[in-house]
Amino acid sequence: MSKRNLNKHLIGLTGEYFVAGMMSLNGWVASLTLKNYPDVDIFGLNPETGINVNIQVKTIRNGKSYPIGLTHATIDKAKDKITCPYVFVHIDKNNDVRYFIISRKELINVIKTSDKDYLNKPRKKPVKQTNPVGIPLRYLEPYEDKWNNIWKK
Repeated sequence: MSKRNLNKHLIGLTGEYFVAGMMSLNGWVASLTLKNYPDVDIFGLNPETGINVNIQVKTIRNGKSYPIGLTHATIDKAKDKITCPYVFVHIDKNNDVRYFIISRKELINVIKTSDKDYLNKPRKKPVKQTNPVGIPLRYLEPYEDKWNNIWKK
């Protein structure tokens, strides 16, 4: 594994551990999945309600946009790809951490809105349909520290 890939992998793991820690602080049980489990990073349990939830974590360091595994050509598959709530973790250059917690339904709407805004920007060359879709940080700011969104459908 190259140093760049190792660093990317470690940043992702860091975000998952941070989210599990924050869930524990909120009185919830969090268990990280094995890395070969598709589209789920954490299994969560709310012991007060008995509700279980799967959670996907996306972490960036010093970045401004989160890749979500879709292209402009596959954006209509967001409902199939997004199966659970997401926690977006942002680690800045000073190692300060921010959390953006968004339900599945809200995330699908944010993806569509941010992509539409991106595609409607004036540009000299058309956007390639194979380009990856990313969610700019500004679209997630309304969901900062909204930990109860984990339990929304």
